[in-house]
Amino acid sequence: MCDTMAIMPSWSQDGLSYFAKNSDRSPNEPLLTLRIPAMDHEQGSALRCTYIEIPQVAHTREIIVCRPSWMWGAEMGVNDARVAIGNEAVFTKAKRGEPALTGMDLLRLALERSDSAEAAVEIIIDLLQKHGQGGNCGFDKEFYYDNSFLISDPSSGYVLETAAKNYAVTAIVDRYAISNRLGIRTEHVEAEGVPPGGDFTRRFSEPVQSFFSQAKQRKCQVMDRLKPSSGARGLTEVLRTHAPGFDGHEFTRASVGSVCMHAGGMIGDQTTGSMVVTLRPDKPITLWMTGSSTPCVSAFKPLFWASDSPPLFNDPPPSLEYWLKREHLHRAIISGKVDVAALRKRIKKLESSWFDQEAQILDADHPREDELVAFSRYASQEEQALIDEFSVDSWRELDSKSRYAKYWQKKNEALGLERTL
Repeated sequence: MCDTMAIMPSWSQDGLSYFAKNSDRSPNEPLLTLRIPAMDHEQGSALRCTYIEIPQVAHTREIIVCRPSWMWGAEMGVNDARVAIGNEAVFTKAKRGEPALTGMDLLRLALERSDSAEAAVEIIIDLLQKHGQGGNCGFDKEFYYDNSFLISDPSSGYVLETAAKNYAVTAIVDRYAISNRLGIRTEHVEAEGVPPGGDFTRRFSEPVQSFFSQAKQRKCQVMDRLKPSSGARGLTEVLRTHAPGFDGHEFTRASVGSVCMHAGGMIGDQTTGSMVVTLRPDKPITLWMTGSSTPCVSAFKPLFWASDSPPLFNDPPPSLEYWLKREHLHRAIISGKVDVAALRKRIKKLESSWFDQEAQILDADHPREDELVAFSRYASQEEQALIDEFSVDSWRELDSKSRYAKYWQKKNEALGLERTL
């Protein structure tokens, strides 16, 4: 389960392009925030993805991604050509095939190989046609689905929805949000599997899982809150949105219907990581990333392409450690051992300062890279001090005997025993 959104420069108040996503996955499934460098590859070499091998290309771009700890592919990311992509699980009537490329594989491959949003769309379609999609994408359970993608760059955006090897593409005019259900009907500019003008959603949508995912409710929450003035700061608040009536209960019951998703029941996952990107065409882009779960109690830290500070890492082990440290704090909140109101107040104060500093630095005609790097380091240090202050050792034990408490007690016992790639 996830929610992904974009605002186009023609609609945004400041004329910039924005991308944002919450990645919703199993509560114990770490989401690693990694920089993967550009690389040259030998002609004829093979690339091992999550389940299958495919031919490698001669050159792959530098990318920053959020990757489930056990997968090759990624849930969301951006490349050095300023292309940002997020994917969503969608439930279709297409026949399930053998393990092939996962949606996360397709996302990472497109980031590594594209120089524009339009090129990324065509790369995913080409890979889909050649290799197909499929395979278990569940961390601690079997979970199979097809995928949709929201793809943005500084000047354009597209939505690509798939059902097996069938697909539909639509261009984003002003703003758009996708969730865990098909949504492209007859407005596609390119499609496979339906005739010209055919209804892609009606043809391929599986109604039961699509309904119980509560994707329609979450998409409405997002679209109601996207404004021309949203900017990166506004998008962080969209990613923190809870379903009506859920505020104040987010650590006592689950909510699959919230954009900021909270686990704790039979259905639904947890937001394991969040990302907002300002895609400037002629100045450095800014990534606001949590590197942790549950954005309503996490800080969005500023990162830039040259940043060398957490939550961005070059290797999985320190990223895993970073994520787990913050997940321990989240579990302590659930167990009632942390003053969540005080934590949120401190996070808001830090973020307000960071947004103001970022705006001041990027207002210059030629922002200095060393100043951006120093700023992101300082913000990272401030957030780490906050985490250290609020962390407690007794995060595992819950006093309640409720079904919700039993769910989290079981999750706590298994946390840290992850599969990793």
